[in-house]
Amino acid sequence: MKSRIRKILMICSNYDAFSLEEDGRIERQIIEEYRELNLSSPPTFIWKTSSAEARAYLESDSGSADEVDMIMCMYNDNDKEIFSFAAELKEKSISIPFILLIHYSKAVRQRVFEMDRRGIDFVFSWHGNADLILAIVKLIEDSANAVNDVFEVGVKVILLVEDSIRYYSTYLPELYKLVLTQSREFVKECLNEEQKRNRKRSRPKILLATCYEEALNYFEEYKEHLLGVISDVGMVVHKGDSDSSEKLDAGIDLVRRIREYDPLMPVLLQSSQGSMSEFAAQLGAGFLKKYSRTLFMQLGDYMKEEFGFGDFVFRDSSGIEYGRASSLTGLENIINEIPDRILVSNTSRNMFSKWFYARGLFALAETFRAHHHTDAAAFREFLRNEIDSYHSSSGQGIIAEFHKESYKEYYWFSRMGEGSLGGKARGLAFLNHLIQKYRLSDRYEGLHVSIPRTIVITTDWFDQFIMENGLQYVIDSELSDDEILSEFVASTLPDELVQNLRAYVRTCRGPLAIRSSSKLEDSNFQPFAGVYSTYMCPLVENRDKMLREVAKAIKSVYASTFFVGSRNYIQASGNLLGEEKMSVIIQDICGSVHGNDFYPMMSGVGRSLNSYPIGSEKAEDGVLNVAFGLGKTVVDGGKTLRVCPKQPRKILQLTETRMALRETQNEMYTLDLNPTSFKVSKNDGINLRNVKVTEALKEFDHPELVASTYVAQDDRIQPGVTAAGPRIVSFDAIFKYERLPLASALHDIMEICKNELMCDIEIEFAVDPVPETGGTEALLKLLQVRPVASNNERSVSNIYEVSASLGTELISCDNALGNGFFKESSYIVILPPDTFDKMQTPGMAEEISRINAGLSEAKETCFLIGPGRWGSSIPTLGVPVLWTDISSARMVVEYGLEDFRVDPSQGTHFFQNITSLGVGYLTVDQFAGTGTVDFEAISRLECVHSGRWAKVYKVPGLTGYIDRDRGMATIGF
Repeated sequence: MKSRIRKILMICSNYDAFSLEEDGRIERQIIEEYRELNLSSPPTFIWKTSSAEARAYLESDSGSADEVDMIMCMYNDNDKEIFSFAAELKEKSISIPFILLIHYSKAVRQRVFEMDRRGIDFVFSWHGNADLILAIVKLIEDSANAVNDVFEVGVKVILLVEDSIRYYSTYLPELYKLVLTQSREFVKECLNEEQKRNRKRSRPKILLATCYEEALNYFEEYKEHLLGVISDVGMVVHKGDSDSSEKLDAGIDLVRRIREYDPLMPVLLQSSQGSMSEFAAQLGAGFLKKYSRTLFMQLGDYMKEEFGFGDFVFRDSSGIEYGRASSLTGLENIINEIPDRILVSNTSRNMFSKWFYARGLFALAETFRAHHHTDAAAFREFLRNEIDSYHSSSGQGIIAEFHKESYKEYYWFSRMGEGSLGGKARGLAFLNHLIQKYRLSDRYEGLHVSIPRTIVITTDWFDQFIMENGLQYVIDSELSDDEILSEFVASTLPDELVQNLRAYVRTCRGPLAIRSSSKLEDSNFQPFAGVYSTYMCPLVENRDKMLREVAKAIKSVYASTFFVGSRNYIQASGNLLGEEKMSVIIQDICGSVHGNDFYPMMSGVGRSLNSYPIGSEKAEDGVLNVAFGLGKTVVDGGKTLRVCPKQPRKILQLTETRMALRETQNEMYTLDLNPTSFKVSKNDGINLRNVKVTEALKEFDHPELVASTYVAQDDRIQPGVTAAGPRIVSFDAIFKYERLPLASALHDIMEICKNELMCDIEIEFAVDPVPETGGTEALLKLLQVRPVASNNERSVSNIYEVSASLGTELISCDNALGNGFFKESSYIVILPPDTFDKMQTPGMAEEISRINAGLSEAKETCFLIGPGRWGSSIPTLGVPVLWTDISSARMVVEYGLEDFRVDPSQGTHFFQNITSLGVGYLTVDQFAGTGTVDFEAISRLECVHSGRWAKVYKVPGLTGYIDRDRGMATIGF
């Protein structure tokens, strides 16, 4: 429907205008008709009293011909120039459709037909009924859009052949009312407004032929796309022929031509002569007598039956009904009740494809048109599979509206409410859209790409929850996190939301993740990554109990909006707490059951920009950090496998056996399926278990996809788990031997996301084998996409100039993220090597948090220096601070010790927040030659605080500089 009628120039006398506007209330009727039929954009009218006024309007500055989509003229004997005006427009190549309305009168008709009508596109008989105006508008739109919509999209055509102005002026409004009313019924199966709009636009087109020659031309052009033909028996052969030259059996000739092409095409003949019914019967056509009092009832019945507009009715050869279906769901429900012979007999004559075409379900229609079955059981399975496939695909790429009465488990992404989806959910919805746009679902052999089934509780429910429970005071209170959580969990979700959740929980087949999706989350420069809570709920057969657990998790996510850490982040990022609103994502967890645990084969984070390329890797090739089990291992900074998706066979951690044994994953997270394990807690991982990889591999169905084995006697790593020896999480079967094209798929997906977001991105994903395929196929679930902020400013200086200008250089670094000068800080907070003990890192985190609070209160900032990974959830890998514990830091330095060297924190939520907020990020490994830290020089500075583990030095003139082009940095004064 690219071409629309939006503005109509109406030419009529003041009397006719008054009749149309006041008595007929034409514009109001048109608007009402559009609203009743659920159509959009009703046309507006420009009123002129004569052809001279209309000509002047089109030539004026305010009314160019380009802005008028159709001209309608109510015939007036006194306006003799109307015909020359219409012809003049055509001669000037102004192709505005010109419609002449005449009051039904033989005398008027005679006078009109004596005139030169070359500029008139259609003449209609006006009965004072606004339905005719609507029908004319739709007829002109259909004619303009037919070629594109039929041949490019697959829309079907109904051909009306009638040369009588009186009859086609009566037929068209009835035809369109039937078509549009049926279209309104069909959209009830749609999942959102966009699908409804597209389904409405995919209704059959109606084309009008007013002579035999025109009908034959239409038939030849659209014969492969016709739903059916409605034709008069007698008609003129050429357009403009006089009535006296009418060929009395032209319609019969047309039917014979149609039957030569398709013996089964529905054709309805109509005539004022009842005797023509015999000819119609001989040709296998329906028949209507024009003067019948039930003409339009019969027309409607025929279209419902033969054009597929009504219910699908299963009948035998004698017409006895065995069942009917009004919708796809109804068809699925009834298919097993239909006797075999009746089912098979109804597969002939393309009845199913016709029914699907009439509903705008083109893909289904084409599939059923190409398949005929003689075996009832095979057909039932075929029908169910095809409809399931349709449901699955129709839910991809769109945001469905959640309705508890009609929600189905194949709706991939649904929203509860009218508010904002929040940043994380927007990213997820966008991924769903990209999967459809780029046809990613089955693009890679053995990989089925999708998002998890998801619903989003929008922010308006958050507002309603706060208001109904009187929780506004919490926003400005100084309550502790535990007190806030207790208040929220003790409150009640809105009743309507609970009823919606009850309908949703009934469809669940596995554990659920309840995730935050605040308005500010995952934006370009303030990602809020990992700031709010995510809870996991196991599947419970008692759905009322499961509903209660889900409700607790939702309220806990709501509460996390106001936790101290969240408030500090909001303040540090320059936002207002009152601006933040929370929506909640509920989605299936990717994975499968292993004993009493649930987890996926692989979880990971992918970044389109590899900030630390190694060897032949390139920054633009991206990087993956993957782990066995749930993704908490990755996003909390645990041991992961680092993979370049362009060079998946070259994994640094696997290049040496000692490194592989030391640096690969030995612990993993799983979801405890015991329902009693889920408790309300500030710790959102309360029901996650940290287990040994070696123990989990014993329960895992396909350990050969995950692990390799260290063979000590040969000092080598052997793929798979058939040999005896320590297991190493290598994913060799996937990355080295490409049993699944995962690396290439993730590289493509990251490139697509990068191009669509027009910046570097980070994605989260999970992979799990399809159980019935023996590990040869897997599900790739995309969980999140977020933009990675980049500071595009280039400093005029370079690292060598700045280093030379410093009186004392404290730190030099060859691996740095950020850009330009960092001069606003006067303090260095450091964990010196001589006080560091990797078994005491939780205590260090508490001490650093206290120092940070003091600096924040004094409105001061600092440079933070410490060994290992800042923000690691595994205490033996670094100091397990949250970002809010170090929010005063402007530069963060991670350094290595001889016996304590770990990879940088890329891929973690902590790292995402650090880099996105413009904090300088340095990784120094003195033992690998990538930089130095002069601890002796630092120790000589003015120490203003000396704690058990941390020291604070005041340094006037403290300067940090990062040369982004070279990835190098220096700190000194």
